[in-house]
Amino acid sequence: MRPNHLAALAILFAASPSLAQNPVIDMTVWTEEHINGTGPWTVDAPHQFCNSTNSAITDVSTFYSDFQVDFLEFVMRISPEGGDDDLAGFILGWAPGDGANPTTADYVLVDWKRATQAFQNWGTAQVGLALSHMQGQFTPGYANAPIDLWSHTLNCTELQRGFQYGNVGWSFGTEYAFRVIYTPAAVEIWLDDQLEFSVTGTFNPGRFACYNFSQPRTEFQFPLPGSFDLVGTGCAGSGGTPYLFSPVAPYVGEDLPVIVGDLPPLAFCFLALGASNTNWNGIPLPISLAPLGAPGCTAYNSLDGLLPVTNYNGTGFLFLSLPATLVPGTTPSFFAQALATDPGANSLGLVFSNGAALTLGIR
Repeated sequence: MRPNHLAALAILFAASPSLAQNPVIDMTVWTEEHINGTGPWTVDAPHQFCNSTNSAITDVSTFYSDFQVDFLEFVMRISPEGGDDDLAGFILGWAPGDGANPTTADYVLVDWKRATQAFQNWGTAQVGLALSHMQGQFTPGYANAPIDLWSHTLNCTELQRGFQYGNVGWSFGTEYAFRVIYTPAAVEIWLDDQLEFSVTGTFNPGRFACYNFSQPRTEFQFPLPGSFDLVGTGCAGSGGTPYLFSPVAPYVGEDLPVIVGDLPPLAFCFLALGASNTNWNGIPLPISLAPLGAPGCTAYNSLDGLLPVTNYNGTGFLFLSLPATLVPGTTPSFFAQALATDPGANSLGLVFSNGAALTLGIR
């Protein structure tokens, strides 16, 4: 082992604290429900993404989850293509039917206005981020849009303005990372790791709902954690037993640092990428490489691609680029194993590391 090299690399490439685990998100079973108008939503379920596509200024709509929310993290972004300066946000404690039959509605609304605006008979919507409690039937105003939700009046009671953004409007094309804790007695919300709301009261349990009031192209991205899971063991060579790992989890659109420890100092090293860990050209995997002259060595995945790994005097390092076009998931997307030249180790002249299963996440 060379703990000095590995420790230095682990510190250098240590990731910031990862997102806590969201509920299991399957957007194919989420539901679109309108408070007023049609306000359709489009969904890219594999990438955990949805956005509102309404174009009418009086549309108010939601896209709600199949689970009751108590903890959730997500990113909200408003595309410049949507124009306008109206309200976007989310709802906590939403019940199916709150849009179609709102007499029993009782939910928490978090909405954000880009600029202060009075409109028709709806009253005035104030610039900034606010948390409100909506209870009961809304009052229809111009074009049947809800006066209460626009101006936080009547049955919509504003409980708190945001600590940092209470009087600051949102910006186009900016990713805002929210973390939400919702309980029957309290609501706490962080925005970009800064506490934005902390409110106590009595709140109904219910679903999470993406929300917009006259603000098209409001986009929501939900994270999915990635993982770099180790498989099996390597085989001993002149530098020790090669050990493959990564100090961080893999995410689409990012570079993944891959490290191979205990290499022969002058060895040529490669990372073998494979689409399967069960079959390679009809050969069942994993398979012993002893018949090829490498006793104790095992091939853990198919060899569909080979990437050179830079060897720093016994420690290999590679940045593995993961294009944004890859699809994240909850099962491994591909597999990896390192191999290195080592003429003195066996008659094959190669040593192999443990394997790894890479499950791609998205932030």
